[in-house]
Amino acid sequence: MITLVPDEEQREIAKSVSDFLEKSVTIATVREQSLTPDGVSEDLWASYADLGWLALGVPEEVGGVGLGVAEEMLLFVELGRRLAPGPLRTTILAARIAAAAGREDLVAELVSGERRAGIAVGDLVVDARPGDLLVVLTETTGSLVEVAATEPVDGVDPTTRVARATRGATAVEVDGPFLTIARIHAAAELLGVIEAVRDMSAFYAQTRQQFGVPIGTFQAVKHRCADMAVAAYAVRSQVAFAAVKFDAGEPDASFQAASAYALAARHAQKSTADNIQNHGGIGFTWEQDSHLFLKRAHLLSRLLGVLRDTYEVVLEPPRNDFI
Repeated sequence: MITLVPDEEQREIAKSVSDFLEKSVTIATVREQSLTPDGVSEDLWASYADLGWLALGVPEEVGGVGLGVAEEMLLFVELGRRLAPGPLRTTILAARIAAAAGREDLVAELVSGERRAGIAVGDLVVDARPGDLLVVLTETTGSLVEVAATEPVDGVDPTTRVARATRGATAVEVDGPFLTIARIHAAAELLGVIEAVRDMSAFYAQTRQQFGVPIGTFQAVKHRCADMAVAAYAVRSQVAFAAVKFDAGEPDASFQAASAYALAARHAQKSTADNIQNHGGIGFTWEQDSHLFLKRAHLLSRLLGVLRDTYEVVLEPPRNDFI
C-alpha cells in the first residue's frame, strides 16, 4: 500500500537535514558564498559529502546509502527552504547515473565530494566548472560529459553559476528514468521555496503594521498568504505521490513526476512574486531576501528545459519507465 506519510526514519532524515542547515546555512551565508568562484566553500561542500547527502540514492553495493527518491525528496525540500548553495541537485543525480552505468570510480569521486557535476540547459550549463562532469538528460537516457572549459555568463539567479561550456568526451551514457528523478528533485526544491516564502509572508503579515493594525488583516495580503498555504499543500502532496510512485516502480511514475514539476514551477513563481508584493516597498530591494527566492524559482523552473516539454509528458498516455 502506498502512503504519503513519512515514516520515522524519513522524518529523522528531514529533521537532521533541517538541523544542519539551520546552523550552517543562513541567507547571509548564501549571499556570501555566491561571491566565491565556486558558489560554495570547500568546507561546506565537504560537510554535504560527510553527511552522506551526495550518496543518499546510490545503492549500498557501490558505496552509497541505498535509499530512494522519497528520501531524496525530503532532502531537497529542506535545501530549497534554505536556498542551499552548491551543485547538490546535479551531483546527486550524476552519482545515480554513474552507479547505473557501473562506473564505481566515478561514483566514489562524486559521493566523496572530490568531483562535482553541473547540468546542460540548452546551450548553457549550470553549476559546471572545468574538470567537472556535465549531466545531459533525455526522456530515456542520462549521460555524463567531461567539461573542458567554461565561459561565465550572467544568470537569473545570483547564487548559481551559469556558463557556456566546451564539452569533452562522454564518460557515461546509460538508459534510465533520470529525467523523471530530476523532475522530482526539482519539484521538491521548488516546494521548499514555496514553503519558505509562505512562512516569510505570514510572519511579516503578523508583525508589520499599517494604520495601527497588522497588514495581515487586510484582505489582499491575507488572500495571498492563504494562496501560498494552499499551493504548498497541493505541491507537497503531488511531489510526495510522485516520489513514492517512482520508488514503488509504478508505470505512471513519469506522468506523476512531470505533473509535480509543472505544478511546483507554476506555484513557486507565483508564490515568490506574491511574497515580494506582501513585503511592499522593502520587498523590491536588493538588501531584502525575497528576490533571491523568486530568482531561484525561475532558475529551477527552467533547469530541465522548457516547461512545454514537461506538459507534453503530462498529456501523453502513461508509459512504464521500469520495463
